[in-house]
Amino acid sequence: MKSWKAIVVALATVTMVLGAAGTASADPTNAKKGEIITIECDGGLGTLTVALNGNGDFTPGHVTTSTQVGIPYALHIEGSFTPTGGEPEPFVDDIAKKGPRNGRLAVCTFHEAGQDEGGTFEFDGTVWISYTKAH
Repeated sequence: MKSWKAIVVALATVTMVLGAAGTASADPTNAKKGEIITIECDGGLGTLTVALNGNGDFTPGHVTTSTQVGIPYALHIEGSFTPTGGEPEPFVDDIAKKGPRNGRLAVCTFHEAGQDEGGTFEFDGTVWISYTKAH
C-alpha cells in the first residue's frame, strides 16, 4: 500500500513527465504501467493527460494521445495529508535543476486528491517542463 508521501512523490514525478526525447517504450495509456495525471499547461499546450513510468524526481512524462514528451526541471507542490482520525498535516515541496536552453518550455499546473487506509490527501502543484513537438 502506498503511503501519502509515496503518492505525492509519484504524482510529482508524473507532473514532470511531459516529455523526454523519444517515444514511450510501453503503452502510456495503461495505468498499470505508470501513474496517470492531467495537467494544464501554458504555451498553447492546453490540457494534457500524461503517463509517468518512473519514480525519479525528474522522470519524463509521456502524453497519452501523441508521441509528445515533457521533461520536468522544476516542481512546486503544496497540500495536506490527514491521517484517519487525525489533524491535517500540511506540506510544501520544491525541487529544481538548471533549466534547459531550448525554446520549448511550458509551465503546467495540477490538482490531486485521494485516500488510502492511512488517510486522505489533497495537493496542488506547478511543474516547469521542456517538451518535444507532438507528432
